[in-house]
Amino acid sequence: MSNAPHIPWTYARLASLPLAWRRRALRALVASRRLLGRDKGDGFAATFESVLRLPRREALRLSREAVHHDVAAEIEWCALHKRPIAAIQRDIDRVTVSDPAVMERVAAAGRPVILAPLHMGAYVLGLAALMLRYFPGRPMLILRQRDDMAMETEVIERLREVDVDVRFLTVGERSDFLSAVRFAQKGAVVVVFCDLDPSYGAPAEMPMFGLPFRFAFGTDTLARLTGATVVPVATTMDDHGDTVGLGQPFEVRGNAPEERAQVAGIMRRHIQAAIAGRPEQWHLWPMLADYLPSSANVQDNSPAGGEAPQTLAA
Repeated sequence: MSNAPHIPWTYARLASLPLAWRRRALRALVASRRLLGRDKGDGFAATFESVLRLPRREALRLSREAVHHDVAAEIEWCALHKRPIAAIQRDIDRVTVSDPAVMERVAAAGRPVILAPLHMGAYVLGLAALMLRYFPGRPMLILRQRDDMAMETEVIERLREVDVDVRFLTVGERSDFLSAVRFAQKGAVVVVFCDLDPSYGAPAEMPMFGLPFRFAFGTDTLARLTGATVVPVATTMDDHGDTVGLGQPFEVRGNAPEERAQVAGIMRRHIQAAIAGRPEQWHLWPMLADYLPSSANVQDNSPAGGEAPQTLAA
């Protein structure tokens, strides 16, 4: 674990506690810091005001929650890395699926499956719960374009100890993509994050919140080549446990522009609904500029929260 970031003592202590205990303890700690005036938490307030069209007071509240959530999410990575396997299994038991009948139907169909989560909440726990409950015995293949994320790799690989056969595939060339197709056709559940920025390839227009968002969208091609059912996913955290929300499953049968636009619309609605529902839990607000053209003006992310719109996209 030589390349993994140092885990602060406080994080390690909180991570050692059962899920509900550590989250409530963190909330109490954060509340005490606010009472002492040590935690303003206004770093995203201007962005929430501008993008989500929120009044200042609500934007400040959500910004404080975003700061709290970022720390909570880091502690969840630490918990997955350090806690005993039996304890991790108890944490997974606290994950609720919003519409289990949908996932049961997808699993029962016996087709290849693509899970398309957002970078929200404790998404690793959510993926583990889905695999154990609906796809036992099937491997999980996570597609990524970088292999230098030591902490994330070691944490996710611990899922093997709770009977999730997780594998990684670094996709950079066409041949790598074809390997993903073969894995899916052999029964692997493929994980492709649906909120990657356009630089990851095959960008699609997905306007949200009145802004011209664009996301990478190669999922439709992978689904068409494998015959897979795509299930959009978003995991959110609360003090008592996690909830996996499911979007509208879809399949892709052709490559006509109108079909691509249709499935991109399904994904857009899922992403927007997930972010709008719990905006403080989307991890990628700091990279907002990567999703917008240079002509898009939104409020700056600076803690000062200035009043003038700033161009965030490069």
